[in-house]
Amino acid sequence: MWRFLVFSLLLAVVSCTPSLSPFTSGLVEDQQWSEQDLSKIQYYLSDDIVLERQVRENQSSIVLGEIVLRDGRKVERLVFPQKTPGVFVRQIGADKLAISFEAGKDDRFLVFTPHPRRQHTYTLSAQNWQDGRGQVLYGGNTYFTIPGSGLAYLQVRVKGTRSNKVRTREVEGRTVR
Repeated sequence: MWRFLVFSLLLAVVSCTPSLSPFTSGLVEDQQWSEQDLSKIQYYLSDDIVLERQVRENQSSIVLGEIVLRDGRKVERLVFPQKTPGVFVRQIGADKLAISFEAGKDDRFLVFTPHPRRQHTYTLSAQNWQDGRGQVLYGGNTYFTIPGSGLAYLQVRVKGTRSNKVRTREVEGRTVR
């Protein structure tokens, strides 16, 4: 009996825990959220995003990331781990969202846009893609994603279930007069 009570309590806690769900353009359209509404949502990354850029020899101040030597070249690498929380900075155009993952750094953001072949989930956007690597502007510098980073998309916590309101009216019928 004791085990059953503990299991029931654990199941109740787990079932009440909000889950992460993909953030889609359909959700934004259904709820008709404004930019102010979007700024109240906590966003999370679905997968790791890794950005790299080659650092010139005369650039010595690296504020963020780490320096990696690759074939004798200095490379700055920025890593955004899976489930990193982010906040809405602004909307770019009709459907692009600028999301910042660094506290107090609204000028450092990644852009996400609905992907038509992935149920319009907001996925990482780049200026161009070639061989799985995207060119991204971040904090005023141009970076390149490593292959696989382009699969990352935004997630949000969803509590409860989605409910549809149904209005029912019973028809009385019609007779011949």
